[in-house]
Parts: sequence; C-alpha cells; structure tokens
Amino acid sequence: MRFQVWVLIGLMCINYVAVQAQELYCMVNVDATQISGDKQPIQQMKDAFTRFLNTTKWTNDQFMPEERIKCYLNISITAREDNRYTAFANIRVVRPVFNSTYETVLCNLSDKNFDFSYMPFQELQYTDGTYVDNITALLSFYAYIILGFDYDSFSQNGGQPYFLKAQEIVNLSSSSPETGWTLRSSSNPTSTRFALADNYVNGSYKVMHTVAYKYHRLGLDKMETDPVNGRKAILEAISDVKVLNSSTPLLRCVRVFLDAKSPEFVSIFKKALPNQKNDFLSVMQSLDPMDMSKYNEIMK
Repeated sequence: MRFQVWVLIGLMCINYVAVQAQELYCMVNVDATQISGDKQPIQQMKDAFTRFLNTTKWTNDQFMPEERIKCYLNISITAREDNRYTAFANIRVVRPVFNSTYETVLCNLSDKNFDFSYMPFQELQYTDGTYVDNITALLSFYAYIILGFDYDSFSQNGGQPYFLKAQEIVNLSSSSPETGWTLRSSSNPTSTRFALADNYVNGSYKVMHTVAYKYHRLGLDKMETDPVNGRKAILEAISDVKVLNSSTPLLRCVRVFLDAKSPEFVSIFKKALPNQKNDFLSVMQSLDPMDMSKYNEIMK
C-alpha cells in the first residue's frame, strides 16, 4: 500500500513538472548563407541558443506552456573567422489579444552589432550579475527586454524590473571590447543596447510604460467587446507618445513603438467614428508625418 502511494505521488510530481514551463517560447533562426565552409556548427549554435533562451528561468513567476511569451530571434551571419562570427539580428515579440485570434507585435528590434564567439557544442549558462561572454550577454539582454515589453503590456509598470535587469547586463558588458554596449561603440548612439535599456528605465521617459499598458490592456484587449472605448484608449496612448516625442525628439523608445505599432494603426482606426479618425490623423501628423499617406487610408 505504501509503495502504491509513493508511486502515485511520483506520477503526480512528474505530471506537475510536465505542465510547468519557462517564460519564453523563442523560435531561433540562424542564417549562414553569406558564409562558406562547414555549416554543422551553425545548427549546433541554433540548438544551443534555443535551449538557453527557452530553458533558463528568467523570473520567479510560474508559466503554463500556453502562457509562454512567443518571440523570434533571427540571426544573420555575414562573416566568420575561426569561432568568431560577425552578425546582425532581429528580435520580434508578439502577444495574443484577448477574445480574439489576433496577435499584436510588442516590439520589432534590430541589432546591427550582434557579433560573438561560439565554440562547437558550447553550452550557455546565465549567471546573474556576471559577464561570461558576449553571446551569453546578448541573449540574456534580449531575454529581459522581451520580458519587459510583455509584462508592461499586462500591468502598469510590470516590465520595469526586467528592463532594469537588461540595464544591469549593459553595465556589466560595457567594459568588454564588444560593440553595441555603449554610446561610443556605434556610429548611431540611439541604436545601441545602452540607449534601448536606458529609455525604459529613465524616469524622464516613464510614460512609455503607461503607453504599453494603456494601448494593450485598456485598448486592444477591449476591442472585441467595446471598440469605441478600446480605440479611445489606444488614441490616448498614441497621443502620450506624441507629447514625449515633441519634448524629446529621436528617442529610441518612440521609434520602437512606431516600428511595432504603425502597421496595425490603419486596421484599428478604419472603422472608427469620424471624430476619432480626425483626432488620430491629427496626432500622427505630428508624431509620424513621413507616413501620412499610409495613415490617410483610414478615410477611404
């Protein structure tokens, strides 16, 4: 009898572990078409990066498999010398919208300085508060950036702890010879990882956390049940970005917002009330005048 009880407990534990999941569901792709030579290390690299992002425990929260944050990491390798790779990367994060099958893009980031060294069969391990190597730092940095964007979209300032962790990785990596970690290490300072993390922890730009919550939780998540007030919240969020952009132009966080969200603006406001359409176009004329031909499509 006692044996049967322990077997039952063991099976329950196995089932419990089986339904637990880490936070990220990241699909990694490594494009090595621009380089020649043995491509076997590329597959090993892809597998190692995938395991690292998807099996590392990044938060103290419990996630069910279906709750994992869907994201994409696309790495394009442009040169290789021994175990040293020159590359650029794109990081895209999506979020489901309540009561719909629609997924909205939270961020669509590019990193033109995604250079790293990787040894065949090298397994990566994150150590909090320690700089190990550039590839571990890069992947960990973007893991926390992904978490920051996702958590911000569900609760007010929910992503702040993870943006702070990303900034910590920037600080730890800033003394390395690798590019992209400091303002001085890039011809375009606003494109650096330093600028990205700083924009989301700097108190002067804290409105962007409110924007994320208002746009997603109070806006998109209400569109199926209350589209008028859903659009109202979205318009308020966009207006908040316009105010920030007017006071401090050329911020990375504003560009990140527009890169992620402007493609869906037309579908959101095409069925809006006439006054909402006019208000939206007025805001975009100030915030993103170069794309007005696209936004004017809502009037057709």
